[in-house]
Amino acid sequence: MVGVIEIVAGFLVLFVPRVAGYIVGLWLWGIIANLLLAQNYYDIALRDFGLSLGAFALARLAAYFHQKPAPAQT
Repeated sequence: MVGVIEIVAGFLVLFVPRVAGYIVGLWLWGIIANLLLAQNYYDIALRDFGLSLGAFALARLAAYFHQKPAPAQT
């Protein structure tokens, strides 16, 4: 089931990166919490933290570049 959710998240990032970047980032934080509770997986939790930062950056960049350009002045 988790694999299906991650595939859907991947397609969301492909088509709606402004929103899906935040969804994927929060999903990764859930994985991080699970890894920290399981203990002995701190290296993977740190890797996923870096991936979550990348997901949030993707969402912000997508929002920035999706803004409508200012009307041309004559």
